[in-house]
Amino acid sequence: MKRKIILFIMLILLSIGNINAQYGPVVSFAYDDGYPSWWDLGFPLYQKYGFPAVGWINAVTWWMQGTDYHALEHLKVMQKAGWEISSHTYSHADPITELEVSKMKNWLDSLGFPNSGFQSPRNDWDHDLVNIVRKYHPYYSAGTGNYQQSEEGMSQPYDIYFLKRFSLTNDITIQQVKKLLDSAVVKNQWVVLYGHPLGSQSGGWEQDTSLLRATFDEVVARKIPVKTVREVINDLYPPGCVIQCSADTSQFPVLNTFEEDSGSFNTSVWNEYWHNTAWTEPRYKGSPAVYCHTSNKNLTVMKFYGNVPNGQYEVRATILAKDLGRTYRLFYSINDENNPSKDSVEVNKNSDVSLGMVTVTNGQFALYTQKADVISGSNGYVGWAYIRLITQTVVNAKVYLQGSYAGSGTMTTTLNSSGKLPFHHPYNDTLGIWNYPGSERVYNMPSDIVDWVLVELRTGTAANTIVGRRAALLKSNGSIVDLDGSSQVKFNRIVPGNYYIVIRHRNHLPIMSANPVNLSFTNSSLYDFSSAQTQAYGTEPMVDLGGNVFGMIAGDASGDGSNNATDLNTYWIPQNGTMYDYQSKTADFNLDATVNATDLNTYWIPENGKATQVPN
Repeated sequence: MKRKIILFIMLILLSIGNINAQYGPVVSFAYDDGYPSWWDLGFPLYQKYGFPAVGWINAVTWWMQGTDYHALEHLKVMQKAGWEISSHTYSHADPITELEVSKMKNWLDSLGFPNSGFQSPRNDWDHDLVNIVRKYHPYYSAGTGNYQQSEEGMSQPYDIYFLKRFSLTNDITIQQVKKLLDSAVVKNQWVVLYGHPLGSQSGGWEQDTSLLRATFDEVVARKIPVKTVREVINDLYPPGCVIQCSADTSQFPVLNTFEEDSGSFNTSVWNEYWHNTAWTEPRYKGSPAVYCHTSNKNLTVMKFYGNVPNGQYEVRATILAKDLGRTYRLFYSINDENNPSKDSVEVNKNSDVSLGMVTVTNGQFALYTQKADVISGSNGYVGWAYIRLITQTVVNAKVYLQGSYAGSGTMTTTLNSSGKLPFHHPYNDTLGIWNYPGSERVYNMPSDIVDWVLVELRTGTAANTIVGRRAALLKSNGSIVDLDGSSQVKFNRIVPGNYYIVIRHRNHLPIMSANPVNLSFTNSSLYDFSSAQTQAYGTEPMVDLGGNVFGMIAGDASGDGSNNATDLNTYWIPQNGTMYDYQSKTADFNLDATVNATDLNTYWIPENGKATQVPN
């Protein structure tokens, strides 16, 4: 018993440590302007590897305007597959104006490409442009790395309004790419690789598919996650849960001039100003910060505040230090105005640090701070740039699939053992059946896995209450687990609380928990669908597998939530007896890597006419 308690405590500590871990490594792929080769050459390769990318587009280009290219239709398909479609200004004009930025943002929003980021034409960047872009976009990409100067990817903390990227064109060798990726793995860095059109022309403009494929293989070999730029930004700076110190501090007065214009700091007050020097990496060009000088111990209490949804959060802060070779201790308190120096954190460089956990109960969060001390070195400037409230919810659920159920609480793992399971989840199809654009993938399929499932959280019973979806793995004992093959399924940016859990599978009827389930931050109680028919929503939503065990109903080859003639005529008949391919053989109801009479007679015929009870 004592050993179990110790193990339980270790698991909790490990889970918390993972939350506090340095973000990375991670790779993003991106393209500027807009070209038909994105669709013709690039998209099929990205689909094969299960990777998303970013298209930074202009509205006024020959590709977008030419009716023969069907650019808008193709971009929407790419978005469904997980691509981010974002702004490169409306017309690539020089100079960049607020009209160019705002007009493009409105154009993207109107066409169904919301929450767009911004990549600057010609890599134009200055403080005035940052002030414009910040009004419309969550990030600003402008810096360009240089392979020859041994520059590396971005290390945390990132300046989200001065993101650096590296060219991936035909003048770049795979050896240079490998060196960049190796650094990303060792130093937990973020690497953004970009191009323009795809093609075989030599030089520094086109990107050959052979180079792209070789880069993909190197990313896979290093097991580096691939995400869009906006995905990374949202992971680290959850929308609605970020306090930007320039806008949200109640301290007054603050300075709003550039560093070179302010001359020197008035150390009697907190000072906001804009970085315009490369103090230490990463540069925070464009990031607003609120600074104090450690020589002043009598500063009035400063308050950072924000209105956020109720729930449990980890509080993280970006702290910037101007002076090298010095260590500072910053004092703060969370939601305690009367004791602003209750807690402290020590930094010796630009850092993303955890300030602990907080439970928001009244919709409001406040961070109070007053001073900083020098631990080593001499007095200097140190301050805050961003406060983020990071939250997550984990799902701990158990379910059986009728088709693969072998009795005695186990399912077969034939697809896995025969090497048929894809490393990337199958629900980012471009036909709109699942319409899930997530980038979940594994680089080695864990053992004992039956198949991929799609997990969905709802605040109510209706489909318009969906707040999160995740692709996850199903083990032979019915446990639904995250990509490591063992831990509970994590939903980032979802506050702990009560949610309906929906489970979907590519050829079984979806089910939903009968009632909302209480989900926690790191360790939710098990919700076992298999223990009773009443565990799922609706009237007889599952099949009796015998021995008081219930499971998801097989037979829905079309994924439309109903077992009907379409599953027979459009799926089983054409697939019967043909060479097996996981993605296309959805009529393999028993998941034995063949489509044959067993799938028809044992599963589709008995279950024909049944439909999911999950409300649309």
